[in-house]
Amino acid sequence: MKKINVILTQSLIKDDLVLKDKNVIIIDVLRASTTMTIALTNGAKEIIPADNVSTAAMIAKGTGNSLLCGERNGKVVEGFDLGNSPLEYSEEVVKDKVLVFSTTNGTSSVVKAKYAMNCVIACFVNLSEVVNCVKLLEDDVTLICSGKLNNFCLEDVICAGVIIEQVNKLQTKDNKYIIGDSEFAAIELAKSFVLEKGIPSAKKILKMLRNTEHGKYLISLGLNKDLSVCSKVDSYPFLPLFKDGIIKLTEKMATENLEKAKMKKINLGNSEADNSN
Repeated sequence: MKKINVILTQSLIKDDLVLKDKNVIIIDVLRASTTMTIALTNGAKEIIPADNVSTAAMIAKGTGNSLLCGERNGKVVEGFDLGNSPLEYSEEVVKDKVLVFSTTNGTSSVVKAKYAMNCVIACFVNLSEVVNCVKLLEDDVTLICSGKLNNFCLEDVICAGVIIEQVNKLQTKDNKYIIGDSEFAAIELAKSFVLEKGIPSAKKILKMLRNTEHGKYLISLGLNKDLSVCSKVDSYPFLPLFKDGIIKLTEKMATENLEKAKMKKINLGNSEADNSN
């Protein structure tokens, strides 16, 4: 039987090898997951996650056509080009750029999944893409809630609950995922706060975000518009995939892999032709 596991905060992962060869979904609704999804949708070439500011700065120094992005305590890091507001990542700003990204919670979660078999980035704005991905995997899945400063945060766990509920709706009665207490709690929170007749409501999500600890903090910083962007279900229906230290949209990775395969075939053909001469 397949199992879905919810890790309630990334600080519970003490050893990165725990995630080795697993299917992992990273959730940081406010705001890293949302911002990364939007940035890639708006044409960013790729995102390189870093778990601290100094590492991000070092990577950016050696990377051409890059922007240094991220936050600490919700605010733009001094010397960085961009913060963590999804509204900053317009096509005009990020198209064809490499984004070196470091945030308080989200990128630490991503980096911990470097040994995973598959690792995708999830939030409400790409919810259905994530659900379809889990359905296609037909395998065990681990959902990592980034949390806030190593603690539980409501919005990430609720998003995890919505994903599980939507995935199980697509399964046959005998093929549903096994869930434990953490997963059950996530589903019940989702039902209480954001699901309306089994469907996630953007209106209810926004209300929930405004009442969370981190949502209130962002509002105090004047970033209330970010919450509205983060609440819009399926507004950016694309799936970021973390692989080999880089985050790209799955569609872009697939295209690049196809092009590489074609080039390899051409090169092999040329080598055979040279040998025949």
